[in-house]
Amino acid sequence: MKKLLVIVPAILALLAGGFFLFREAAGWNDGMEHPRSEIHAATLDGKIYVAGGIGLFRVLDSCEVYDTAKKRWQSCAPLPRALHHAAMASDGKRIYASGGYVALPFEQDHEAGLFAYDVARGKWSEIAKLPHPIGQHIMAYHSGRLYLVGGQSGTQDLARVWSYEIAGGEWKNLAAMPTPRHSHAYALDGDKLYITGGRSAKLGSEIDVVELYDIAANSWETLPDMPVGRGGHGAFVRDGRLHVFGGESLSEGKLLPGHDILDLETLRWSAGKPMPQPRHGFAVGDDGAGEVHVIGGGAHVGIRTIYSVTGTLQKIR
Repeated sequence: MKKLLVIVPAILALLAGGFFLFREAAGWNDGMEHPRSEIHAATLDGKIYVAGGIGLFRVLDSCEVYDTAKKRWQSCAPLPRALHHAAMASDGKRIYASGGYVALPFEQDHEAGLFAYDVARGKWSEIAKLPHPIGQHIMAYHSGRLYLVGGQSGTQDLARVWSYEIAGGEWKNLAAMPTPRHSHAYALDGDKLYITGGRSAKLGSEIDVVELYDIAANSWETLPDMPVGRGGHGAFVRDGRLHVFGGESLSEGKLLPGHDILDLETLRWSAGKPMPQPRHGFAVGDDGAGEVHVIGGGAHVGIRTIYSVTGTLQKIR
């Protein structure tokens, strides 16, 4: 028995050591102090903020910021509570985070807070309650308002669109998205908000639908379907073209490294350069002008995310 008490911990230590050596060799620990997935990002003054997410076998509250000029990571104040799938945005003054889940089995955050990060004070504060618990949604900022689109409340796939007037502290229910979904991506170009892909109980785990929300008109338009349906992916707009890339196919159990580009004038799709390192659940750091940074994400799909989270930083053009 005494020998067993010595041998078992030794074997466990060797396995743990081998696991971390494997992660180092795979490059999964590069970049952020805490590798993570199921995250969003917000950009302010040339710095990209990432908070929360799924870390190694746990949910994170930590916050990290990447200085694009100095090309280095620093810590920022942790979220008020550990959350994954929390959406993020910036109004050019503060960083905002909303919704998400408090446990790995997707236990919804029923406190449903909208948080603001004061960079100068280095402090998060709850500035409002969300209209309802929500996760796997997106949040975008435009002209004094935060826009929350889609996601899930409990197990219900949402088509709801909410706007929050930051100055007045008022929520407003807007025209619903035609396709209820979660785990989708978005790209904002002027007053046009593009919603791509995602998942739903009705359409499955790789939605190929692209819809355009006109913020000024409070109306929706359906665009040509993506060549490949995907969830947990990224999107951005540059020079009149919508880029959609990365993500995963849960039905096939694989990552999707592809990069598809929609010409917003001709409405025709073409292929771009694939992701150097395929990921899903990553954050997109986009200031609308410079390089697009792809941060973290899972190197394996589904439940295998909990051990394959990464801290890597990639650039997409």
